[in-house]
Amino acid sequence: MRHLEGGSSVTLHVARADETFAEATLWAEAYHCDCVTEVPSEVMVIPKPDLLVALEGNPQAALALARGLAAQVRDLRSRLELRNIRSASERVMAWLRLQVSGAPPMVRLDRPWTEIAAENGLTHEAIYRALAVLERTGRLVRENGVVTLSAGPGPAGEVAPKKR
Repeated sequence: MRHLEGGSSVTLHVARADETFAEATLWAEAYHCDCVTEVPSEVMVIPKPDLLVALEGNPQAALALARGLAAQVRDLRSRLELRNIRSASERVMAWLRLQVSGAPPMVRLDRPWTEIAAENGLTHEAIYRALAVLERTGRLVRENGVVTLSAGPGPAGEVAPKKR
């Protein structure tokens, strides 16, 4: 997360098990973010000089890092696009459409809505209000950590899954 001048903070990246973070420090003098764990975690630290030498000597490892960075860029672009959606309900629907799979389109949540809200630039109050509206209008159903989208009323009326 990055702390802003006004005292607030913004989540820039959420690393899950076996994912990397802070790669930008490989080509920077300092990294201006903090890593915060919300669950007990083990983090492997690789000294910058050691990692750079290892990448120079192993093209496959360098390509793997490049693939991972490209995936992060795609995710960041998606998050930027989502944050430009003014309506909280439509932002939540757009996020869900990026996550869904199957028929009917479903998302099995792997983290609480409060984290999803922070990742998408919403307060927890705003995301819960949006979810209530989306449920009330029949656009989604939430049950036991699974969200199922429906073609219920709403803008465009279509909820076909979109792949990144």
